[in-house]
Amino acid sequence: MTNAKELASTIQVQPSKGLSGRLLPPSSKYHTLRYIVAAFLANGESMVKYPALSDDTTVLLQACRDLGARIEEQEQADGRLLLRVQGTGGVLRTPPDGQINVGNAGAVTRLLLGICALSPQAITLTTPYPESLGRRPNADLLAALRQLGVDVASATPEGTLPVTLASTRLHGGPVTISGRKSSQYLSALLFLGPLLTKGLEIEVSDGLTSASFIDLTIGILATAGITVHTRVQHQHYAIPGGQQYRAGIYTIPGDYPSAAALLGALAVAGGEIALSNLAADDPGGAAVLDAFTAMGVEITRRDQEITARVTKPLQGITLDGNRVIDSVPVIAAAACFARTPSHIYNVANLHLKESDRIQDLADELNKLGCRVTPLPDAIKIEPVEPGTIHGGCEVEAHADHRLIQALTIAALGSREPVTLRHAQHIAKSYPHFFADLAILGAVSQSN
Repeated sequence: MTNAKELASTIQVQPSKGLSGRLLPPSSKYHTLRYIVAAFLANGESMVKYPALSDDTTVLLQACRDLGARIEEQEQADGRLLLRVQGTGGVLRTPPDGQINVGNAGAVTRLLLGICALSPQAITLTTPYPESLGRRPNADLLAALRQLGVDVASATPEGTLPVTLASTRLHGGPVTISGRKSSQYLSALLFLGPLLTKGLEIEVSDGLTSASFIDLTIGILATAGITVHTRVQHQHYAIPGGQQYRAGIYTIPGDYPSAAALLGALAVAGGEIALSNLAADDPGGAAVLDAFTAMGVEITRRDQEITARVTKPLQGITLDGNRVIDSVPVIAAAACFARTPSHIYNVANLHLKESDRIQDLADELNKLGCRVTPLPDAIKIEPVEPGTIHGGCEVEAHADHRLIQALTIAALGSREPVTLRHAQHIAKSYPHFFADLAILGAVSQSN
């Protein structure tokens, strides 16, 4: 799999007009990570077909191997990947030196915190990115694990990495988890609960951000043979104990946030593109398409393929960003080229991603001549006169794949080329992003 070390660290993006072509976007990272975890926890061999090729996938596969799974990677005739995963049934092996390096993978970290709670031996999760993943909080999840008898030690009161945990007193029963900062905490408990003798009765406090990811988690658990009773959606769940994960064959659909990055590029550069393998029944995907449609991108669907074209100037939007949280940066970048203002709200948890996706995004876009105002829980974008997004400078990606995508989109519409620093971190979710843009007619070069 392609990783950040194999990609150029500095990319210069040229202004572009008139994208065209047909692409197969990357497979969904969200589905990939969850199906790998389900296969890891199952008894027997599972197949995961067409997983997302990303740093996050690489980190999770290595962690699963370190914890006792046997995983074989097979390249198919069409060049796509198939994983054969011999699961552990939830019986973990202690990793080498008792440590797991989680790279810069936030979702993987949270899922592994839930999984590693099953280990009676101490396991420490570490990261080589202290200024990115190393600053992201896990305290709410660690507090919930402590309620279940897990011994937890963290570098700071915020629950930042490194985190060490062991489960000599692990039990099930009632547990309360805050959903205000991340839905990933709840997903971790949902994967853990079925393997506990008493199961879990989960109460979600403080609301639930990015709630659609919980619906995805529960759907994948059902596919793996796990029962979760939804007492009150996004508030109260009951998981019977003593369940077993069932081995299965899982096919990964296309990734809407990656498709959103391509749609953002199209919105700015104009033209017409077709994107395939995008499930029609994905609520988060529908919200992404609705956002671009509201901006003036014409989108039509035929089965799992969409065709998108731009024939008129973009319009600003008012958007509940919590519905499309990982696509907010690319939508915001495209909105900088709209003729009317945009307001993207309900996105406070973007401050706690790989970068501060509100403040850092605004700072970098404004270097190019955009007018972006960061707010505590929102992003405000004012229109500028055509041609005043000047580019011609260097911007910092803050080791964040979503900012790389957003800044690339803005660069496509700038007057002068834009240089992106630390662009190799695009490998976290979309290693072939720049190559795919080149297929559509955009021009970039490594420095």
